[in-house]
Order: sequence, then C-alpha cells, then structure tokens
Amino acid sequence: MNKLNKISKRYWNKQPCNIKHSKKKFLSKEYFNEISKKRYFVESHIKDFVQFSKWKNKKVLEIGFGIGTDAIEFLKNGAYYYGIELSDKSFDITKARINLFNYNNKSKLINDEAENLNKYFNSNSNLDLIYSFGVLHHSSSLKKCLKSIRSIMNKKTICKIMLYAKNSYKYFLMKDNLIRYEAQKGVPVIDFYNIDDLNQLFKKFKILEIKQDFIFPYKIKPYKRNKYYKIDHFKYMKKDIFNSLKKNLGEHLLITLKK
Repeated sequence: MNKLNKISKRYWNKQPCNIKHSKKKFLSKEYFNEISKKRYFVESHIKDFVQFSKWKNKKVLEIGFGIGTDAIEFLKNGAYYYGIELSDKSFDITKARINLFNYNNKSKLINDEAENLNKYFNSNSNLDLIYSFGVLHHSSSLKKCLKSIRSIMNKKTICKIMLYAKNSYKYFLMKDNLIRYEAQKGVPVIDFYNIDDLNQLFKKFKILEIKQDFIFPYKIKPYKRNKYYKIDHFKYMKKDIFNSLKKNLGEHLLITLKK
C-alpha cells in the first residue's frame, strides 16, 4: 500500500463517511434506517442513477462501500453483492449492518484497496455491475484503479461511477473560500474533473453516458439535526431553474461505461 493510501485509510478509519447522520443507537436497525432515509432524501438522484431494482439476481461489485447504505439497497433488491473497502472501520460497520439485516448469504466483503481488484476478480467473474459513488476521486491513483476495474470487466459488464465535477456551483464557491467542499475536515485526497478529463481518463472504456446532477440546497446546522431548511436563494428559486442548475452545474458527474 502506498503512503497516501495509508494516510487515507487512517483518516477514514477515524471518521467513516455519514457515520454521524443518525443519533439513534449506534449499529441498531433504527440507526441504519435513518442514515438510509437521509441519504436518499438528500441525494435522490442516486436511485435514478443506479436503478437498484434492475440488479435483482445480478452480480454487483461496489468499490468503496463505506458504511454500507447502498450495499443494503442492492441486497434488498435481490442482488448478489460484492464490496471492497479500504477503511477497516467502515468494513466492520458494513459487516455488522449486513449481519443485522440477514443478508450474509448473498454478500461478500473485502477489506483492501481498489488497485487490487484483480486479486479477487477477473473478466470471467461475470460481474453485471461495477459501481462506485463518491469514492474514486479520493484515490491516490485513479488511473491505477480504472486499470484494475477494466481488467475485471467483460463485454456485458456495466460500470457506473460518480466523480466530483470541476465545472460546478460548489467548486466555484470553494475556490473563492465561500464554502468548505467536504462535510468532513482534512480529507487527504480529493480531485475534481471536467469533460475533457473524463474523455482522457476513460479513453479505454466505452462511455455510454455522462450526466451532471446534485446541488446541496440546505442550511448546514439544521441539516445536522435532520431539519431540511433551504438556503434563501434556493428557497425562492423556481424548480425548473434549480433543475437547470443541477443539470449544468451539479457537483456530481454520473458516468456510465462499458468495456
């Protein structure tokens, strides 16, 4: 493991993403259900992008599963789920979550870095979907990760990845020090991409679709208490204008690929 990945692993072990999104009893069903509810309310585009029900009885691999919110959604919808995660802490939380919801018989979790995918899978693994949402832009070597991903795909494998957009409302605010990009301080690696970057990164893939989506419109302090009060300029903005902004200046690049 390279030095930067070791730093990232230590960071995410200390504060797994979304771990504070519920005040319910830690590792309880109520805790996990509240986290899921919050994720899909605020980022409703995830379900449109992934189409969880489409993967019933299909083999799904998630790269960077965090605390397992999407993992559970895949399993609830009948997928055969495989996941790889760098953080030991997140790995343990997701393992406990899957045990709690009784999905052990349809899942396999791996505690390793994405660069090592071909230690566990190959193009004969017949993966139907490889999925990674908001993870690979934190990698110390995205190109190595993509090489590893491509090596385990076959001609039918769909790959869906979300990366942060450089041409986005939030990125421009961050550049002018008007907002902190990540909800958590001190993230050791974070990168942003534009369309030219994507065409270069994915030149060995077949790009099926690239969409841009998601602007976070809520005030932070109430949001932390599960109260959804919009920032004033979003509160009074017409829905069609807000949707246009998301489409053109959203912070998430939603990329669908084949080999």
